[in-house]
Amino acid sequence: ALELAFKYDSRVLIEQGVNAREIEVGLLENEGVKSSLPGEVVKDVAFYDYEAKYIDNKITMDIPAKLSEDVIATMRQYAEKAFHAIGGVGLARCDF
Repeated sequence: ALELAFKYDSRVLIEQGVNAREIEVGLLENEGVKSSLPGEVVKDVAFYDYEAKYIDNKITMDIPAKLSEDVIATMRQYAEKAFHAIGGVGLARCDF
């Protein structure tokens, strides 16, 4: 993987893998920011890559994600705060 990455750039970022859920919140700014209910990326693969996501259709979404109401409210609040902090406009997605 590193050899392939170095074919495209002289700098490569390596991150430690994390075994965690992948939750995302959509944001839309139009006279104030509105956030969506969180969705969860459900993976049926050992390694989540471009092929798994777009070619092999091994990814599904749980919308809304199976979370408590308190966690959902907190995630939406954090997503909206982050959106404001970066001066977001239009459409964005906040990943957790």
